[in-house]
Amino acid sequence: MKKYNLHSINLVSKLWLFLILGITISCENDFKEPDLFDGAPAPPIITSINDAKTDVEVGTGVIGDFYYIRGENLATVKTITYNGLEAGFNPVFVTNTLIISRIPLEAPFINTSNKLTVETRFGKADFNLPLLTITDFTETLFDNKNAVVLNGGDFKDVNKVVFATGNENQGNRVEREATILDQKSNALTVEVPAGVIQAFIEVESNGATTRSTSFGFSYPIFTDELIDWELGGFNGSQELSSEVALGSTSIKRTTDPFGGLTFIPTEGARPLVTQDFNTISFQIYPESTEPSKVALALNDFNAQIVLDLEPEQWNRFVIPITDLYPTGTAPDRITRIDFQEFSGLSTVFYFDQFGFIE
Repeated sequence: MKKYNLHSINLVSKLWLFLILGITISCENDFKEPDLFDGAPAPPIITSINDAKTDVEVGTGVIGDFYYIRGENLATVKTITYNGLEAGFNPVFVTNTLIISRIPLEAPFINTSNKLTVETRFGKADFNLPLLTITDFTETLFDNKNAVVLNGGDFKDVNKVVFATGNENQGNRVEREATILDQKSNALTVEVPAGVIQAFIEVESNGATTRSTSFGFSYPIFTDELIDWELGGFNGSQELSSEVALGSTSIKRTTDPFGGLTFIPTEGARPLVTQDFNTISFQIYPESTEPSKVALALNDFNAQIVLDLEPEQWNRFVIPITDLYPTGTAPDRITRIDFQEFSGLSTVFYFDQFGFIE
């Protein structure tokens, strides 16, 4: 069976060039010290941890991000560890009062000591520093509310979650704060704010913020209702239903063997330009008690892929467009989408949460 993982962690690597430029601007005086070590031997002292992008003090570190470790007697640093995992460092970015350090992507963040340790020639210093990351998320219903479960951690000190779109530098950033429904160290359940179609989920804890991959659809086609696309089909019938994966409404398809459900854009629909999107996402619930198949086809069956369905449960797919059109072969636009029963059965399936993701 071909499986499609809904989310994959996408922690953005900071380029050393950016880091060097940032240090030059915000830490210019720190690196003008004439001598790295010119005093009597003394153990290190850590006084604060600051975000390297903003030089703002934080109480939590985001995995993969760079930080300024500030303190005293740091010049002879030998090792830096986050929850026991050693992090590399560049001696060029070390003074007696400052170390530039990146939290490793592999650093443990759950059921750990929450400890940053700096060891020098003359001793060790520990600093309490919980680590924060979002590994993936899933959509669900929680107390009859549309919700998202964020997996990762350490979420125990999270005080705010927002669904954000746009860009602050461009003046079009919009934030919708989410209600936290359930909070565990390794999982955080939040209600999806009204009006959200696509956004990035940002989690704040002790002054630090981490961001998820894209939530929702960049180009929605069906979420409780059709959005600028028309619904049709062949060898069967379709109607709206309250049997849902999320929201309040899905599409119920009663089909003959090899019958299909067809989506076609309306005259006023925004063009679905293939190169603007990376993946197609949807959910299907088959009533059949046996495993079954459905084919996804684009542009009047110009390209198609056959998918395996687990019986009597919602099957969620996030399919790279390159699985249908290898790189360089995709048409300019997608003008028709079909879902065809492919097991030779007269059956019923439900269809929900359909769209494209950048």
